Amino acid sequence: MSGLKAERYPVSDEMREAFIVDIDFHFEPAMEKLLPYVEHEGAKRTLSLEDFPPTTRYWASGYATPHGGNGRQTHGVAETAADVIDVAEKLALDMPVLTPGYNTLPDVQNVVLKNEIVRAYNRYVLEEVSPADENIKVLPALPQWDPEASVEEIERWGDNDDVVGFYGFFGHYSLLGNPQYDQVFEALVERDLPLALHGGGTGNWPQKDLIGNSIRTWTEMYGLVHPVRAMMMVGNMVMTGVFDKYPELQIIMIEGGLNWVPFIKMRMDEVYQDHPEDIQLTERVTELGQEYLKKTPSEYVEEHFSFSSQPITIPDKPKNFEAMLDMTNAHESLMFATDYPHYTLDLANWTFESSVIDEDLRENILHKNAERVLRI
Repeated sequence: MSGLKAERYPVSDEMREAFIVDIDFHFEPAMEKLLPYVEHEGAKRTLSLEDFPPTTRYWASGYATPHGGNGRQTHGVAETAADVIDVAEKLALDMPVLTPGYNTLPDVQNVVLKNEIVRAYNRYVLEEVSPADENIKVLPALPQWDPEASVEEIERWGDNDDVVGFYGFFGHYSLLGNPQYDQVFEALVERDLPLALHGGGTGNWPQKDLIGNSIRTWTEMYGLVHPVRAMMMVGNMVMTGVFDKYPELQIIMIEGGLNWVPFIKMRMDEVYQDHPEDIQLTERVTELGQEYLKKTPSEYVEEHFSFSSQPITIPDKPKNFEAMLDMTNAHESLMFATDYPHYTLDLANWTFESSVIDEDLRENILHKNAERVLRI
């Protein structure tokens, strides 16, 4: 069960009156819930023994949290439709968008095993959970390490009324500018669905180089590596011509932070305008027969990327917060997220308490931007 105690959370009457879409409500049932949907007998046996397969991750958030534990289920766990409905009511969420909680999945070594987990999870959440309430929406998982299998999942579930996009990782070992992912983009664009990318997998810097070997604290690993990986994913997709080939494609960056967005827009514009010639050597731009990108890098960021609010990291001075919202184009790009049930959970109260957020911006953050990008 969810185990969420409503009295612990500052839910106001204003929050209950507003319509709130949460684009990062982690749904992470135990493997025993998925076993009936696992078809591969070897995978079923393994998961019945181990619950979750081992990964190569080595950072332990529990060393850094005051209460101990890994922080992933600090606020309970949702494993059933009843759990989702209960938590949504207690946190004043009108439309939880369910995202997988298995963010270590890309680090599992066995491809057959993790493909089975993805297929079983998607079946469970879309057959047993989302049908319970018309306001429960789903971002099914993609086996991002296997582009062909990813296309199969999009074809299997992309026309389901509860599906509002698909879920991958910006920390995965291969950046999505790689042409092998074009088949995934084509399947998404064909169905007018966005791709949501969440921190996870090798979003933890691999312990294979001087940086990975030197990191010692959770602040470095989670606080810095997540946004660095997010920046690299955004930059790679822009500079390899993904959006020239797929001008309708929309990407949602979840849990990568927000305040790096102005930097990457200005930095990419500056360097690209100084040194634009090697854009012609990238595979996709060569295929398109272009000499340069059709737009400046910052224009692609503004037109094709949205960002989750959690972690929002509000500056101390209101004028700085206002500037950050303006420079990140928050009016059109920012979407509310709780990150339930993780230790870092955010509620929607900050959108009502900040002096720089007016009613129009608040509505865009709490539901309108999500409704537009997720085609709700």
